[in-house]
Amino acid sequence: MLGRVTQRSIATNALTNLQNTQTRMAKLQDQITSGTSLPKGSEDSVRAAAALRLNDQIAVNTENGRNLDEARAWMTTQEPALQSTTNALQKVRELAVRANNGALSETGRQAIAAEITALKETILGDANTPYQGRAVFGGTTAGATAYAGSTPYAYAGDSGAVERTISPGVKMTVNILGETVYGTQNGANLFAELDTLAANVTAGNTTAVAGALSTIDGRITRATNAMATIGARTNQLDHAEEVNANQLAYLEAQLNDVQGVDPAKAYVEFTQQNVAYQAALQVTAKTVQTSLLDFLR
Repeated sequence: MLGRVTQRSIATNALTNLQNTQTRMAKLQDQITSGTSLPKGSEDSVRAAAALRLNDQIAVNTENGRNLDEARAWMTTQEPALQSTTNALQKVRELAVRANNGALSETGRQAIAAEITALKETILGDANTPYQGRAVFGGTTAGATAYAGSTPYAYAGDSGAVERTISPGVKMTVNILGETVYGTQNGANLFAELDTLAANVTAGNTTAVAGALSTIDGRITRATNAMATIGARTNQLDHAEEVNANQLAYLEAQLNDVQGVDPAKAYVEFTQQNVAYQAALQVTAKTVQTSLLDFLR
């Protein structure tokens, strides 16, 4: 036997259906405006937990990306300075060979000595190359200068390694210690050696000048070895950057699967729901015309 359908039950069902449509429309609107199908964690705790985990992994990946950029900046700052030092030392060697000619006049020797001194200043500038206010060849010290500008050219740095985490559990040393290329201080550094060379050239001490050639060769070797180290580290950075970029793309794709929204699809569905809602309003307005007497029946 069919139950009695009252005006009140019709009105109640109509209002319930309208509210359900409004709820669906509101949810679609939230997805369109927020760009996520998971605007509230309480709606789906499993997906919310997965999204949180993925966002944490993306944050770590992003931090590693910044570290990679920082490491590369150290490399690109040090390498040209070392190349400049190498070029200057090769020029010094050429000058020393010329100065070793016993027939050279005093004026010629003085000119060569002055050029060696000028090249020493260039190399001193290379050794004090800064990056973000720090001397890149000064170890872990925060100072902007690694070597004093005059005798005894005291080394203001230390032997510390500047490290950056470039991937989970992997740290890279990004600095070249100045003392391995330029020496420490007093007579044990390149600048004092060049001062001595210039003085011997001026004095016409060809024996000492000839003996300095092996010292210069040793300094050139140290500088080129340092550049080779940077080259190897750069290759490691290239690989780490590729891995990091691929990992980021993978994590973002997973996150999109968990909470992503297709804006076009969501907009079409919202439009359809809105059309249905407007039509339902019109039908309800015509079929449900309740009065106080209707509810009392």
